[in-house]
Amino acid sequence: MRPAAGRRQIPAVPQEHIQLNAQRRPWYRTRGFSLTLGICVTLLSLWWAFHSMRDGGAGGLKPASAVFRDIADAFRQAQFHTLPVMWGALALFYVLKAWRWKLLLQPFGSFSIRRDLLPSVMIGFAFNNVLPAHLGEFVRMYVFAREHRVPRTGVLASIALERVFDIIAILSLLALGMLSANTHDLDRSVIWSAWIFTGATGIALTGAAVYLLWTGPFVAFVEGLLERLPFVPGAVRTKAAEVLEAGAHGLSSLKSGRLLAGILLTSVLQWILNGLLIDLSLRAFGIHVSAGVCAIVLGVVAFGVTVPSTPGYFGLIQLCFVVVLKLFVAPGQLESVFAASVYYHMAQWIPVTLVGMVCFLRAGVRMSEIREAEDTVPECADTSRTGS
Repeated sequence: MRPAAGRRQIPAVPQEHIQLNAQRRPWYRTRGFSLTLGICVTLLSLWWAFHSMRDGGAGGLKPASAVFRDIADAFRQAQFHTLPVMWGALALFYVLKAWRWKLLLQPFGSFSIRRDLLPSVMIGFAFNNVLPAHLGEFVRMYVFAREHRVPRTGVLASIALERVFDIIAILSLLALGMLSANTHDLDRSVIWSAWIFTGATGIALTGAAVYLLWTGPFVAFVEGLLERLPFVPGAVRTKAAEVLEAGAHGLSSLKSGRLLAGILLTSVLQWILNGLLIDLSLRAFGIHVSAGVCAIVLGVVAFGVTVPSTPGYFGLIQLCFVVVLKLFVAPGQLESVFAASVYYHMAQWIPVTLVGMVCFLRAGVRMSEIREAEDTVPECADTSRTGS
């Protein structure tokens, strides 16, 4: 069922206005700069991961050829029968994501998960895989708002809220992972860092709870605090205020405790499934670690992919796997860890990109429309890129 409100056509924007906005875009917000920065980050991440695999400790550096040979051997010996289970978990992950979006969009109407929401979700993630700077979220917002005639600001608010609930779920699982993982054999500095991060996680979760329960006063407090910090750039203050206010707009409509509980539950279940994907990927390459360690990998990967990189987060995911798991596995297993990260990555990247692109073609939207919309509504595009 489509909502009756918001069915009016969005008025066309004059071409000269589009060109003027495009010309005013700073160089550091251009697509070329984002892609160049992403390539540099990806290359640096791959180099770092490769250097970690070469580091044999007291035995010195392994030859590069030996590292490549061990990675190839890991792929030859892998058990790929986990792939159907991974795809099943992946499908359930996106169904839960669409279900949560349905709950967040209730103020704008009742939408079908399969027919209305899931295609837009898949389109967004597919374009995140092929476009820099998390632009897939803007594509998702544009396609859904265009097809269902709902205000873009409303869709934007729902996406901003998704990020809030994702952060709550990820930080919760990460904290549990740090508390439950076996840290007896780790360096004391690593243990202290884990406890400090766990404490910071608790503070962040408390702040998120305050934001959810007392949204208006919290937004006013943060905006007032940012205004009193002269060293914070004006653009950062403005963007932070936009994200908070967009989330507050959506939260003001979520009056039902049952609705809020459903959103929190689907958020946590989504990321538990993602942790299962990590565990299955590692097991396929003969690496067995606890659920707590998988939760730590999950948290590091989720926040790691927010760093600008090439479309699809190549390099960053591999680095996150290697950096975390080198603390829990033998040095000789790092090549298998790297191979498992590629398996985990591509088992998602390929099907999500293919399904999302098919949905995009069926939606009948042209890329020229999206580029024009991005030029005329740059603040929406920027805000939609935040989050994991």
